[in-house]
Amino acid sequence: MADEIIDDNFINIEDDYGEYVQFLRLLFTEYIELVEKIDKIIDENVFSGYTYMELTGLIRYASKRVFPLLLAFFGQDENFEDEIYPEFMEIQLMVLYLFDKLQYELDETVIKWNMNDAVIDEDIINLQSVNYLLKLIIAQLALFGNVFDIKIQNIEGTLSNDDYEKRLVEVHDDMFI
Repeated sequence: MADEIIDDNFINIEDDYGEYVQFLRLLFTEYIELVEKIDKIIDENVFSGYTYMELTGLIRYASKRVFPLLLAFFGQDENFEDEIYPEFMEIQLMVLYLFDKLQYELDETVIKWNMNDAVIDEDIINLQSVNYLLKLIIAQLALFGNVFDIKIQNIEGTLSNDDYEKRLVEVHDDMFI
């Protein structure tokens, strides 16, 4: 049984280059859709019961589907295991921690929210912390999205190894500005 868990039999570059790149793009699309949905919630800046359910669903979807899938794939694929896998592990752990804090803040907000009112009162202090946590989460997710995209471009051959290394440094430098 342990062998089944370890060997997920993901497609690799030696199997079929075209299918491999298509699989990478599908993984990337799923990840980017998660980032875009969270970014949209931040842009709308409205809290409601629907927002609560949407964020709770996104948290669960990311932690139960997207992150484990990426983690398993990156850990087994030779193109990702040395440089991308460790970075994803760090970002995933930070985002999961922030997701836990966010879920706590969301639950606190709902508990304090008067369900009879259609609009949330401004005196609920932790809405600011919800927005703050969302912004921290989106920054981490966007960082890895950029790194993942650059790696895919390198694998596709649209970005040389030298340009890949240079762009990777630029992405990380931009994070700290």
